[in-house]
Amino acid sequence: MSEVSVRFQTGAPQHLEERFATRAAGMLPSEIRSLFAVASRPEIVSLAGGMPNLSALPMEMMAGVVKDLILTNGAEALQYGSGQGHPKLREQICDVMALEGIRANPDDIVVTTGSQQALDLISRIFIDPGDVVLVEAPSYVGALGTFRQYEASVVHVEMDLNGLVPDALRNAIKSVRAAGRKIKFLYLIPNYQNPTGVLLPADRRTEILAICREEASSLLKITLMVFWDLIAHHQMQCALKILKMLFTWALSLKQSLPDYVSVGR
Repeated sequence: MSEVSVRFQTGAPQHLEERFATRAAGMLPSEIRSLFAVASRPEIVSLAGGMPNLSALPMEMMAGVVKDLILTNGAEALQYGSGQGHPKLREQICDVMALEGIRANPDDIVVTTGSQQALDLISRIFIDPGDVVLVEAPSYVGALGTFRQYEASVVHVEMDLNGLVPDALRNAIKSVRAAGRKIKFLYLIPNYQNPTGVLLPADRRTEILAICREEASSLLKITLMVFWDLIAHHQMQCALKILKMLFTWALSLKQSLPDYVSVGR
């Protein structure tokens, strides 16, 4: 005779909030989750969430790719693998980085589930409560939520039609330092900035990197949302020539495919 599980309803937990971690007091619902909850409604045509046009995707071709993957390499594809990412993929990412003049080793590459996970890992490693993170005004809402989760103080830096204003960055650094606060890094999206779509000019990239280089205690964090057929590679190369400080590069390889095939590094 099989045993029957019996569940007892004990009521709502008592004094549950007293058990929360201190950081939970500042947590808010995800703005991205709220956005997609509305954008996913059939009567809504949203231009806010970057959702791909699924009707334009080659469904039969994609189904064939998945079928071929399962038939030829299913034992590996459906099994747990390295948390760092597939070795072959990491080698290919190094090839892509070489196009930008960056020499990397596959052992130094971590493949994440989209750039959002990369942002979370970087924030977890570098941000202490109360640290200042400089960001563009406006900036990617997903990054702002992550920085807030790790108790950073976000300071917005003015943008114009050409992107982040270098003089505004200098003033922001000066103001934060004068207040005795610690700047941990600058979060910048130079390629097709989210949400403005601005492409940061090469001369500004060089100037911003020079400013960060002067601020030896600052970490420059650049996230590139890259569409390779649209980016002139020399724009990044000219900036890298003057960079002699800690540099974290998070690359999102997604293009127009849906989120479940998004890969970040």
